[in-house]
Amino acid sequence: MRPIKSLTALALSATLGASMLSTVVLSTAPAGAASSLPACPTSALSKASGTVNIDFWEAMTRANETALEGLVANYNSSQSKVHVNLVQQGGYDVTWSKWQAGLTTGGLPAMAMIGDSNLQGAVDSKSILPVQSCINATKYNTKTFLPRVLSYWKVGGVQQGLPFNVSAPIFYYNTQAFSKAGIAKPPATLPELIADAKILKSKGQGTMGLKLDAWHLEAWLATANQLFVNNGNGRQSRATSSVFNTSTGRSLFTQLKALVGSGNAGTNPANGASAYDNLLGIGAGKYSMTIDTSAALGTISQLLGSGQYPNVTLGVAPFPTLKANPQGATQAGGAALYISNKVPAAQQAAAWNFMSWLDSAENQATWSTETGYIPIRTDAASTSKVQTYWAANPGYKVPYTMLSTGVTNNATSGAVVGPYDQVRIAIANAENSMYTGGASPKTALSKASTTVNSIIAKYNSRI
Repeated sequence: MRPIKSLTALALSATLGASMLSTVVLSTAPAGAASSLPACPTSALSKASGTVNIDFWEAMTRANETALEGLVANYNSSQSKVHVNLVQQGGYDVTWSKWQAGLTTGGLPAMAMIGDSNLQGAVDSKSILPVQSCINATKYNTKTFLPRVLSYWKVGGVQQGLPFNVSAPIFYYNTQAFSKAGIAKPPATLPELIADAKILKSKGQGTMGLKLDAWHLEAWLATANQLFVNNGNGRQSRATSSVFNTSTGRSLFTQLKALVGSGNAGTNPANGASAYDNLLGIGAGKYSMTIDTSAALGTISQLLGSGQYPNVTLGVAPFPTLKANPQGATQAGGAALYISNKVPAAQQAAAWNFMSWLDSAENQATWSTETGYIPIRTDAASTSKVQTYWAANPGYKVPYTMLSTGVTNNATSGAVVGPYDQVRIAIANAENSMYTGGASPKTALSKASTTVNSIIAKYNSRI
């Protein structure tokens, strides 16, 4: 998927609304390509006297925050040249809002964890040192990284951020409910999901929990090898318009409206106190299946496996594709690590030293087994730590398999759009108009396309 905001814990509290790009000083460069990369000042670290202190803004919570704290502590104790100060920001939206504010106040950290939807915004802000510069300078080997994971954060052939906490959309279901309804296996496609929802409801086993999240459109289009915006999903050159108002898009909206309209699926918002009702509803027996981020797997597994829900056995399966024999694949989501170019050279070098350490095979194996995020390297996935964990917890291997198989191209790498948060709001509003306002799928999708085109045009006019 292109992502889901990384839901690292089921903390039932309202999230901040999507931040806009009102304070960003925009670049005149196209989508993110650079004719020549800025230098990565790696030598500045060795030349620095004493310990170089850097701030790292991150967005993890609960168990994932604890895991990150452990990694940072290990790094700090392993050497004396760099000391990382971990600064928790409360989520991707908060992190990005504070980064934008820092562009005018000068209060930027050496590095930050920035959500997938803010990739183009980060490039346009002219405030980052592309990690490609440091990859080239240090001959950092990325050959074992999953190609689709790397490609998401690559714009104009340049690796802008270094992927770290990566997730994918997965299918959660109650295997006991499926068994009682006579369903032998989880659905592999959206039509199969719709058919299963009807059976489950008729057998009194709950319905489908459908979060009203705009990434539905992006994720399902990607499985059909369809673009979301033009110019190669904004990867060949800057996106100028949407391209999702097609027969494929209308078919998707038609199927989703029928699913909800039949009463075979219940909905809940993607933000706020009800954002996790689709997952919690499985425990309550209201729902027997849902789709959500793999980043929530650790928390929901602990919750539903706590003994409080004897009628629930959690199953995990791949994200159902739009149709059988998909031509595309599942998109990556989550966040990447970025280096600020507004801090001294020694801090930039220290940030690269730390983030490249975080992404080592050993540390990715630790991070994955302690959180549920996927190991983004094949050599991390092949470690005994990960293999043993997957053998005991096979559901955790599902998102890795999804992102390590299938075609990697512009459609499956995800779209790159500057005002992505605003675009997703427009898509979500269109879905709501279809589910609750009586709009036809054709009308809803057309309205979404028109609105998105206007949003993109206004953003691009400022560049």
